[in-house]
Amino acid sequence: MIWQIMKKQGLMLLRNPVQLLLLVGLPIILIAILGTALGGTMNGQSSPIDVKVAFVEHGDEQEQIDRFMNDIESDLPPEAVEGIREGTGGLKPVSTLREDVFGSDNVSDMVDVHDANPSELETLKNDDSYTAVIEVPETFTYNMLEYMVLDKPEQPELKVSQNETQKIGVSVVNGILKQYQEQFTLGTFLSKNGIDPGVLELNEDAATGKVTTVNQKNPVTAKGYYAIGMVVMNVLFLASTIGSIAFHEKKTHVFDRIILGNVSRWVYFTGILLSGMIFGFFHLLIVYGFAWVVFGIAWPNLMAFLTVSFVYAMAIGGITVLLTAISYRINSEIITSFFSGILVTLMAFLGGSFFPIGNSSELLRTIGNLTPNGAGMSAYIGVLRGDGIPEIWIHLLFLAIFALAAIILAVLSFPKRGVSG
Repeated sequence: MIWQIMKKQGLMLLRNPVQLLLLVGLPIILIAILGTALGGTMNGQSSPIDVKVAFVEHGDEQEQIDRFMNDIESDLPPEAVEGIREGTGGLKPVSTLREDVFGSDNVSDMVDVHDANPSELETLKNDDSYTAVIEVPETFTYNMLEYMVLDKPEQPELKVSQNETQKIGVSVVNGILKQYQEQFTLGTFLSKNGIDPGVLELNEDAATGKVTTVNQKNPVTAKGYYAIGMVVMNVLFLASTIGSIAFHEKKTHVFDRIILGNVSRWVYFTGILLSGMIFGFFHLLIVYGFAWVVFGIAWPNLMAFLTVSFVYAMAIGGITVLLTAISYRINSEIITSFFSGILVTLMAFLGGSFFPIGNSSELLRTIGNLTPNGAGMSAYIGVLRGDGIPEIWIHLLFLAIFALAAIILAVLSFPKRGVSG
């Protein structure tokens, strides 16, 4: 008889193609949309920041270097001049900033640098396409050499005009300039104190032992993350759908006719429980199978994947029968509607289906893992990264306890024989 009840629930689902399409098709569509839209952020790729910087030099750097060397030759002995010449031979602060810092591979991908004439200065400042305009004063390099070599008290400064409408770009430029200043100041300190910069570098040849990469797990792509997030969320709707079908059977007196046929109410209860579990399990397999074929989301450990799916399906079965029992008890579908309309969205947010919210707070991660979909998602992500059952057992244990607690509450709530709302 249990099989007949399960078969009846399955036929009711098949006769509602719109509901079936939403249950299976919606997560697939969401995986494609969210995985593509947020792929760059999730995969650690740089965000599309358009930073445009203009360099305006009011003087010639090499000319200032030559003039400085000529000036000190008349004031210092030849030996000291030669030592300064060797120490400052490659010192070109402006060229270093423009070519080695802004022109480096990491920075040049997001910062577009333009050299401009002083006559264009006002035009550049009024051009909203530029994030910042960096002005190099006429004697900047000369004064910098005086500050470094002759210990002049005042350090020369660049003039930076910023476009406040491009806050992200401005923060990028400020970060680069701050880092450059710190490195340049460190170099000056080492030079003045006769310290070899090489002592600050790690001597890899002097290191002994074996170097081992700590985190060798598989990376989780955006499509992989959202495949898990959308599936664990949408399968919750299956629980409310079966609960709604079961309550409809009560309203149309199907349940009463089953009881009059001398069938125990616990047989019907068990049929609803197994319907939620088995249909939920196949729902997981179908959507994940489609994600594997279309998006290439493969599971390294198939046995761990099937175990997580089965345990999570148990939790879905528990939710299904609990919603059914409460609906029967209060003789209303309000609890099922509240679950599908509000609770599922809240649980999906806390569980990280929409975004890895747990990365921002340990408390939010803990709360998320105390929801069935959050625990299921954590377990699935662990399997996708290459973990086995021993690494994710805590999430499986929570799901099993949650399923058992939901079933017990459903047993306590399910109306006794002869009791009708």
